Amino acid sequence: MQNMHLPIENPVIVLALCLFIMLVVPSACKRIGMPSIFGLILSGIIIGPKGFNLIGEGSGLELLSTAGLMYLMFMMTLEIDMFGFRKNKFKSVWFGICTFVIPFVLGFVLSYYVFSFNITASLLLACMFSTHTLVSYPIASRLNITKAEPVVVSIGGTIITDMAVLMFLTIIITYYEGVLSVFFWVKTIVLLGALMFVMFWCFPKICRWYFSHFQSDDTAQYIFVLTSLFMSGFLAELAGIEAIVGAFMCGLVLNRTIPHQSTLMTRTIFIGNSVFVPFFLIYIGMLVDVRAFFKGFDTLIFAATLVFVALLSKYIAAFVMQLLYRYTRAERLLFFGLSCSHAAATIAVVIVGYRMEIFNEQIINGTVLIILFTCLISTYLTDYAGRLVALQQKKHDVKDRKSDRILVPVSNPETALTLFDFAIMINQSNSNSSVTPLTIATNPQQLEQSILKEKSFVDYFVNQANAANVRYMPAMRIDSNISEGIIHAAMEIQVTHIVLGWSGQSGTAKYFFGTIIEKLLENCPQTLMVVNMKTKIVMFRKIYVLIPNNAGHEAGFKAWMLLLHTLHRNISGELLFIADKDTVESITSMNKTMSFSEKHIRFFTETPNMQIIAGELKENDLLVVILARPNTVSYSRKLAVMPRVITRYFSHTNSMILYPEQVEILHDKIGVNFGII
Repeated sequence: MQNMHLPIENPVIVLALCLFIMLVVPSACKRIGMPSIFGLILSGIIIGPKGFNLIGEGSGLELLSTAGLMYLMFMMTLEIDMFGFRKNKFKSVWFGICTFVIPFVLGFVLSYYVFSFNITASLLLACMFSTHTLVSYPIASRLNITKAEPVVVSIGGTIITDMAVLMFLTIIITYYEGVLSVFFWVKTIVLLGALMFVMFWCFPKICRWYFSHFQSDDTAQYIFVLTSLFMSGFLAELAGIEAIVGAFMCGLVLNRTIPHQSTLMTRTIFIGNSVFVPFFLIYIGMLVDVRAFFKGFDTLIFAATLVFVALLSKYIAAFVMQLLYRYTRAERLLFFGLSCSHAAATIAVVIVGYRMEIFNEQIINGTVLIILFTCLISTYLTDYAGRLVALQQKKHDVKDRKSDRILVPVSNPETALTLFDFAIMINQSNSNSSVTPLTIATNPQQLEQSILKEKSFVDYFVNQANAANVRYMPAMRIDSNISEGIIHAAMEIQVTHIVLGWSGQSGTAKYFFGTIIEKLLENCPQTLMVVNMKTKIVMFRKIYVLIPNNAGHEAGFKAWMLLLHTLHRNISGELLFIADKDTVESITSMNKTMSFSEKHIRFFTETPNMQIIAGELKENDLLVVILARPNTVSYSRKLAVMPRVITRYFSHTNSMILYPEQVEILHDKIGVNFGII
């Protein structure tokens, strides 16, 4: 009982109190229609040293809040849609410039010409106005709009803005201390170059090696992610910049290494949103001094002016983006909601100025109120605008996308897991999407020995399906042979895609493409994929797509283009089309909706040199060959020998042979519409 005096110093009680807040407050906020982030910040105000003083400044929460801030920055780039980021990189640059320059200029004018601060104090205060922390990002994650363009552009702009502020802060401090010299610039450039080299050249190689050798140990994988995060922050500090920049970089690297629809990704995001980030939000509240409202009329006017200019400058930046790129009102408000909150970087700037005796307590109190009001406004605006954007996105998805139902016949334990992971990877996220592992037997005794009877396989399938937010619908059949079982299951389940395994050997190829596949091609109009995986992890650096002539005129052209687009978005690798000019024109016509960059398209004449292509393909690349069914517009006799060509030239890499869907066959043979795109 000796530690029960206020403020509480017992770490067990401190943690218990914080966890109790995390348990109760979000649920209470949900009941009254308040964003949970607002509730957590308000809870920090109440229990903090400037509230009821339940928890003091030396409670150890600063360590957890630092970890939470880094985890927040890490999650933003880990979840970001890299395809959308590359697509909108110039928009991100412009937003970064707008949200840095406009607040900086307004802040400097206010500080220097209105409040008559000196040059150094004015520049530091202008930096404070330019910063922002995506405190409300978890709201965007909860609303499932992290891939929406305003969110992607805001994250890119945040990276640019905060890095610019932190670098500018370093320059101002160095200038104030009188040590700004050529040596400083050389040292800064060398250290930043070394950091970029380590993070974007060495670190990806370490990640690929680790995940290829320790893929079965889920706990070790997550510990590796945490270690990578905080080591990246440490390396950034060694380079003379803030640790959050290292967290940004770590997220960018792991974004291309961890499949977005995987258990590891789900676990990483879940723990961050449940534990690390709430600690950071509670700590922000603990910094707020509500008593600053009552410290005199002049203090209140000064603080109100700072808050007004801070919000106005970020709103102008969002408004400029709307004018430049014709965003909707909801998207403009989402830009403003995400970028108007000041927290971590703002604190860093002000604390530096206070310790160097450039800022006084009045500025500290004004900054605290900026943090309070901007964070509260940010949470409400992001929640309001995010819901509007989510509704717009949902209408677009309902209009342009239908549910995937993927059938995966499994029999070989060595390939079953990889085939299922591949099926998850090509799935276009939808609440009605499903993946069905299928076991076929010719008698009840064989069925009892099937993969779907083994608990380890079932647990893996269920976990992967839950992580990808798709329905898991296992199926077992007794039929006369394998091909009949697949055909009947495809008709009953009304699947849109069928994924089959292939060892890549010539004997198996002859059997597959002489018996089972021929029967499926004749009776199954769905997209048919024959997959040969050399790597157990579905993660490719490059995807080469060989497309036959006239493929753009096939009924299933749009369907397999959407499939490749989904695969490309999920792995963030490079996609290279190898096609004739007529097909390239068909691909280009779809570029408005799918946004494939022209640099991802390669041209070739009618007969590509397979040896050259084989030499370019590495072990972690994927070769996709689009074939055609007999009597279709893109079919030729040359395509019939492609399985043997793949066996001869591409046995060292991953490969997939894809037969596009045929809607005409679907209606003629089965008489029902399976909902294929």
